[in-house]
Amino acid sequence: MFRVNISAFLILGAVFISALLIGGTFFYGVFFFILFLLMLSNYMGKKVYKSMECLVWKVSDKVVTGAYVDYSAEIYNSSMFPIPYMEVYLNMPERLTGEKDEFNVRSLSPGGKIKLPKSFTCQHKGIYDLGSIEVIYSDPFFIFSWKKQFKYDISLIVYPRIYPIENMSIPANQLFGTISKKSNAFEDFTSVKDIRKYNIGDSFKKIHWKVSAHKGDLYVKNLDMNASTHMHLFLDLYESKYIGNRREDIEERAAECAASLINFAMSKGIGINLYAAAKEYINLSHKEAGTLETYFDVLASLNPKGTIDISQIIYKEAQKLNSGVTIIIITPKVDTNLISTASQMKLKGFEFIILEIKDESMSSDEIERYIPADIGYIAIPLDGKDNIIVRDKYA
Repeated sequence: MFRVNISAFLILGAVFISALLIGGTFFYGVFFFILFLLMLSNYMGKKVYKSMECLVWKVSDKVVTGAYVDYSAEIYNSSMFPIPYMEVYLNMPERLTGEKDEFNVRSLSPGGKIKLPKSFTCQHKGIYDLGSIEVIYSDPFFIFSWKKQFKYDISLIVYPRIYPIENMSIPANQLFGTISKKSNAFEDFTSVKDIRKYNIGDSFKKIHWKVSAHKGDLYVKNLDMNASTHMHLFLDLYESKYIGNRREDIEERAAECAASLINFAMSKGIGINLYAAAKEYINLSHKEAGTLETYFDVLASLNPKGTIDISQIIYKEAQKLNSGVTIIIITPKVDTNLISTASQMKLKGFEFIILEIKDESMSSDEIERYIPADIGYIAIPLDGKDNIIVRDKYA
């Protein structure tokens, strides 16, 4: 039972006292009639409570921000009593739909059902619970009210959008891989591109002896020049950096950058580690993840509630890495601590690229002018939707 209309019991008490003081069959008759209505209303409400059922339907389990989703809930009343007044709360998160959830007022006949459809566009990435339905209903006399909650394990995972990457050059740090390079230092002797005649000055190591013997002249191998690289991606989720009324938009844009970079890396055969410190610390390598979807599942679950500064995380993790790897930082705000840490790591041989989410409506201290020229800096407009990379000092 949720609520009781106390006025009905006050009337019942008043009639009972009148019957005791005045007597007569009329007042006793009124008393027993009101008592009967109270008992009947309570009985009807309890029967409806046991007989009410709910089913939830949705089209997709995993979508991307901006996708259109169809959702509906069906309420069944399998009892023999009607429901004259019923409020149904779908409990749709405002972050997901972009609008406040409003309850639906319905009535339901015995053995009847109602369908409550809802279509919406996903506004922000995340993992959302869609299986929580709440129904508040009353008996025909509005004496009692009941609340029934339906809880199902139904969730919707919304991934951040992926945008094309332009002019992103990631330095190679190991021989033999999938990244095409022009330097002879990256010649792969296990991969022959084509064969040509020997020219004076060619290395004897490149001579293709079998072809030369067959053709009676010297031929050399043109080798593919490949290298491998590894991207270490740090997503800054330090809570104090996500401020202002566009906090959720900044979080979304940072996740879009991370998703786009991960997609770019995997399409190029670049190994990638994702680091983030929200409520829990994340260190996800490409060997552990295996697929793009695994990375996106992690990105969907992250939120900017970190208590550790990104500079501390970078410094700690860099101690475990070999020099020469590329460290990419996605942050809503570049500060002096980050610049100092990047400069120190740069001296140890690390490559750095900083991506800063820029809200042009907010005043800026233009700290990027103090970023050393050998550290890549990319300004990501908060409202830009065509691509991610707008400027890269390495390109």
